[in-house]
Amino acid sequence: MLGTRRFGITAAIALALAAAASVAASFDVVTGEAAVALDDLAQLATGLFATGSCWWTARRAHGPDRVWRVVTGFGMLGWSVGQSLWTWYQLVEKRAVPSPSPADAGYLSIVPFAFVALLVIGSHRRSEHPDALLDRRSRSARLVLLLDGLIVVGSLFLLTWTTSLGGLVQTGNPSTAAFLVAIAYPLTDLVLLVIVVVLGADRKVVLRPQLRLLGLGLVGLAASDGAFAYLVSVQAPEVPPLANAGFVIGPVLIALAALVPTAPHTAPTRTARSWQWAYLLMPYVPLLVSSVLVLRRTAIGDLAPLDAVEIGCGFTVFVAVILRQLATIVDNAKLAAMLRESERTLAHQAHHDALTGLANRALFERRLDEALAAHHDGTPFGLLFVDLDDFKAVNDISGHAQGDAVLERVARRLRDCVRDTDVVARLGGDEFGVLVKGVDEPEKVAFRILDALGEDVSASVGVVVCADPDPEDTAESVLQRADKAMYAAKRDGGRGLVIHP
Repeated sequence: MLGTRRFGITAAIALALAAAASVAASFDVVTGEAAVALDDLAQLATGLFATGSCWWTARRAHGPDRVWRVVTGFGMLGWSVGQSLWTWYQLVEKRAVPSPSPADAGYLSIVPFAFVALLVIGSHRRSEHPDALLDRRSRSARLVLLLDGLIVVGSLFLLTWTTSLGGLVQTGNPSTAAFLVAIAYPLTDLVLLVIVVVLGADRKVVLRPQLRLLGLGLVGLAASDGAFAYLVSVQAPEVPPLANAGFVIGPVLIALAALVPTAPHTAPTRTARSWQWAYLLMPYVPLLVSSVLVLRRTAIGDLAPLDAVEIGCGFTVFVAVILRQLATIVDNAKLAAMLRESERTLAHQAHHDALTGLANRALFERRLDEALAAHHDGTPFGLLFVDLDDFKAVNDISGHAQGDAVLERVARRLRDCVRDTDVVARLGGDEFGVLVKGVDEPEKVAFRILDALGEDVSASVGVVVCADPDPEDTAESVLQRADKAMYAAKRDGGRGLVIHP
């Protein structure tokens, strides 16, 4: 790995040389056999450069950062072996490269190694930075991700088959081995690119600069694979060196992925959000393009009819789209239910005491305002202010855990003494409020509470009876009267009640 400045210089030089080689071979700066030699040798040189860069930087890396470099180095070595065989056929034996050939085995050997490298990069993730979009590990989320990949690969394969690969196969009348090799290139390229997009959308991936450059390198290789297949399908007399530019620049980008300094973790950038949009649109863009192409083929009568591969692939993609939408609907329904439950939980937590589960002071005052409004229409109510005697001693002697247990026990006994329509609240500390609606004699409820608390818990109770409507009454004034009555009960020795006149 290089420092930031050295990496910038190295990247500029490497990309400039790769571009110069492609331009020189493509625009008659070098012509004839020299152009072919320059093109082939440039591809071989960049492949070996990528191999060496991966293995050289792996010496100082550790963990997943080391593993992906070693694995990618093996993949680029196999690709370079394939390129050396191709170069041998063209420059030494001076004959067309057969298909399939040992060179294909070398080129395709990069696929399993790149697949493993991407999985290793994807597994090296931050656990402290949650990502609500992609970090879900539910069965439904994994199914949607699998279907997205199937839709993308199927759609792009259908596009590739319709535009180039089908013609290539039909023109060449290939054997089974040649057919498998022909479809292996676009299929494996598409699978790798889908993985790159999915990982690029995950903000928890640590090795993001490496992933981007490695992904761009694979894009370069895939672009030249596609260009080569198209030129062969239209029976082009030769493959221009410009079509091989991805085979030159792609390995350079892979080498730079190994050389780039590891960036420190930063907040999500516009680039990260762009990757996420690419992930969200990933299944639909290729599906739309391939659908338009197939519809055009179907609508225009003078074009060749759809073959078995196009029909089978199109049907598979159609089924995958239906299943994806069903899975998304189910997932959204579950998410909506979770949100509603979360809202109910948050609303309960906002208006209830966390320890006892009773209403808190804010909810109690709201219910008291409602009782006063009904009281003006002639509905009586009573307010009880309950305060435990010598509760501080419980905390000091037995500890706060024992004090919490006492509060929970008091809360249960208070709830048992009233109806479901009444309100019991913890107003703070060891103070409780009880709102008894529609009762002319709330002091009877107060006596029942004192009996329920028993001998083990001592409490003083202040009672306010609101029988006759008083326009001057407010929630604050009624609470103050109940509080005064409670303190009067304490002055009388506690374990008793006082009714405010």
